Amino acid sequence: MLKRVSIATLVCTLICFAQCAVALDQDLVTRAEAALEKCTQYLVDEVAYNGGYVGTYLEDLSDQWGEGHCLRHQSWLQPPGSPSTGQEFLRAWRATGKQLYLDAAVTNARSLVWGQLECGGWVYVVDYTREGEERNYYRRNAGSNDQKLKSGANRGTYDDDTSQASLRMLMATDEALDGQDQQIREAVMAGLEWVLKSQYRHGGFPQWYPLSTTGYSRHSTYNDGNMYYIMYLLMAAYEQYGDERYRQTLLKLGDFFINSQLPEPQPIWAQQYDEDMRPAWARMFEPASVTGGETSGVMTALIEMAVYTKDPKYLAPIPPALAWYQRSQLPNGRWARFYELKTNKPLYFTSDNRTTYRLTYDDSDMPDHYSFNASSYPQRVEDAHKAITEQGLEAYAAARAPKELTPAQLTARAESMEEAVRKALAEQTEKGVWVRTAAEGRIIDMALVQRQMRTLSDYLAAANGKQ
Repeated sequence: MLKRVSIATLVCTLICFAQCAVALDQDLVTRAEAALEKCTQYLVDEVAYNGGYVGTYLEDLSDQWGEGHCLRHQSWLQPPGSPSTGQEFLRAWRATGKQLYLDAAVTNARSLVWGQLECGGWVYVVDYTREGEERNYYRRNAGSNDQKLKSGANRGTYDDDTSQASLRMLMATDEALDGQDQQIREAVMAGLEWVLKSQYRHGGFPQWYPLSTTGYSRHSTYNDGNMYYIMYLLMAAYEQYGDERYRQTLLKLGDFFINSQLPEPQPIWAQQYDEDMRPAWARMFEPASVTGGETSGVMTALIEMAVYTKDPKYLAPIPPALAWYQRSQLPNGRWARFYELKTNKPLYFTSDNRTTYRLTYDDSDMPDHYSFNASSYPQRVEDAHKAITEQGLEAYAAARAPKELTPAQLTARAESMEEAVRKALAEQTEKGVWVRTAAEGRIIDMALVQRQMRTLSDYLAAANGKQ
């Protein structure tokens, strides 16, 4: 039975759409479309190598870097590396529907497929040369009769969001293609199998897998967000593919978040744990201790788990941890990165040459390459926990869920972005990217490029009436 619509309602709707059309600066929309297309075309034609990217380039493309120096025939995966650029192509495609962006994303995804290790994970750098194929045992060479292509390194890493970011990009591309690209789908499945295999019985994940014989890469590591990124990956994998194993692995990881909390009087978390769930040393300046740094991230992950599962058990560890922060503040108003087990004394290091470190309680001569004394109070965690307590978990989760915007709201969103869009257009180089000045010269910083692409894509999405 058709629902009858009143003339008044129809007129109001037409007026709303008419107002939306009039309110938008159509010239700015056109310029933003051209700028985004120009940027993408330049990245694809001139900057990419085999569809992959690194983190920064000299403006003339004569040199490039990831976390360290990279060669022209390499791509770098740690954000803001290659997968992060691919995600911006997908964002542009969703905003505009233009094939240029989807093609760029697919090419980027295939560069990740090329560099996937036989085990299913990734390392920081993909090397597209024969030497690179001999140095790493890539999954693409699993059926080769050439033993040189099957004898290289074959341990993937979660460190610095490397494998997680690569899998997220492949999953997003697989979704965009409705699973029709067999190579990309198979790479996703192989990567997710690697994730499942790498989980410890206690629920944590090592930095690298398969496991090394010794060393801190075996430790379950909160540092650099390793396990938080795994949590988000598992959430996305279960939502996208519906495989119950992904949900069970996620829940097991959530239990690790809870069970790795230390007892009173230090009810917070260590930076890394051994296989018996004891705080452990990692690098020579990362002691077995509790941490005022990563603890904030663990509590954020617990709130995310509570919202995702609607299970209040994930909230129980938070109040005692917040109480620890309130009684452990330093005289300078900050919190140390590390606190000694049992005594709760702040721990620091001195170093003359970054090769030898001395553990100390004195913060007067710390190296400047690491945040030993810069942690802050997790106010957002406290605010979220308070809101959940007042509203109830179900209501809080519902309030956080994405809301469908009306055409008028989307137009208002686009209008609110116009200043940022004009700034992006004014700062775009003749070739179509964005640069910053550094000691090496003018640098194409892909983090900056990605931010500006995101600004343009989000603006065009709102202007095109897309959520």
